[in-house]
Amino acid sequence: MVCGLAIGQNDVQLRLKTLEVRGLPFFYNNDIEQTVGDWLKNENESTSIFYGRMQYYGDDIDRIAVKYGLPWFVKYIPAGNSGYEPRYRDESGASGMWPLSYTIGKKYNLRQTALFDERRDPIKSTEAACLYLRDLYVIYGDWLKVITAFRIGPIRLNQVIHGLGGDLDFAHIYEALEPEERLPVIQFYAAVTVLHHAQQYGIQPMSVGIPDAVSVTSINAVVPFAVLNDKIGVGLSDLRNLNPEFRADAVPFLGAPCVFKLPSKFVEIYNRNKDSLQIWITAKPMIVQRIVKVDSIAVGDGDSSVNVAIAKGDQSITDSVGITPPIPKTILQAPTDAKTWVYYKVKSGDAIYTLSDIFDCAPDQLKSWNRLNSNQLRIGATLKFYVPVKRKSYYLKLNSMTIAQKRNIAGAD
Repeated sequence: MVCGLAIGQNDVQLRLKTLEVRGLPFFYNNDIEQTVGDWLKNENESTSIFYGRMQYYGDDIDRIAVKYGLPWFVKYIPAGNSGYEPRYRDESGASGMWPLSYTIGKKYNLRQTALFDERRDPIKSTEAACLYLRDLYVIYGDWLKVITAFRIGPIRLNQVIHGLGGDLDFAHIYEALEPEERLPVIQFYAAVTVLHHAQQYGIQPMSVGIPDAVSVTSINAVVPFAVLNDKIGVGLSDLRNLNPEFRADAVPFLGAPCVFKLPSKFVEIYNRNKDSLQIWITAKPMIVQRIVKVDSIAVGDGDSSVNVAIAKGDQSITDSVGITPPIPKTILQAPTDAKTWVYYKVKSGDAIYTLSDIFDCAPDQLKSWNRLNSNQLRIGATLKFYVPVKRKSYYLKLNSMTIAQKRNIAGAD
């Protein structure tokens, strides 16, 4: 449903300032203002979809956040990261509604196999995410840094802080981040502004369409969703939505019968036919696959096996392609002249004018970027330069050049 209420000048800033009294750290800039405008366009009803998902999953997130002593606003972190889609997966392999990397999933005891990934379980991943957020807050004591580190990793955030000479002012950290690394904070504040005030903005939630469900126990075999669809009558979309942690359209067998969810109205039919599942599967092995190049993995329990095709690239039949509308972030689509920061360690013989020449900037720009009050440089100090993304690798190589090589470059320009 398209929002009919236009955003007024300074409206975002005022709304965020109002939420400051509820503990939300105040942070505002034009990036956030523009992104809020994108969210309010509600293109393809994406904002209404995210609002509906937040209402569906929000109570569980709130409950777990309170359990770990986290503030109310952590509920909005997944909004800008995944749109609250449990089956979301990004280019780096981070998965789930939060989303979490493989390493973080393992650290917080989430099971991850070819057929089963608890990062995609809404409850278990929220438990892990809240523990991770709590640990990050112990480190940084600042929610702006925590929200950033949660998505880009504490190692990367620490690199940025180190490059700033230990400066902990988040406004300075934000400017030192690459454009895509600013997304977690921008999207978080846009989500808080729009979803927390959705009714005032005229945005209505869209139903997630997930039926009431009951947990049941499977059998000593992998059970393809296709069998449950064919023999029990359960819709494939319902099975996928209720069991997002299963990665290959099948209830896995992990050495013991697996618990999974069925729509309530099918539970009696399932229990009545449960003993026949083994016969159906053994009599006619199912091939569950997607029309892509795949690796076939034989899984099963000895006598009965099911060939389940797993898409290459760690994807599955129920991964996020076509599931989640694009999260509004038009201002962050890098133009052809996009720029990024690179860092350089000052060496003996370096001077302001030589460095500004080889990094293709003005001396005043160099001094402004690095908050220098004079032309004096300290050997071993780290300087940052704002350079075109397409030439980033070239500028990084300057770190390893001799003073003579750098002067030759400067002299040739």
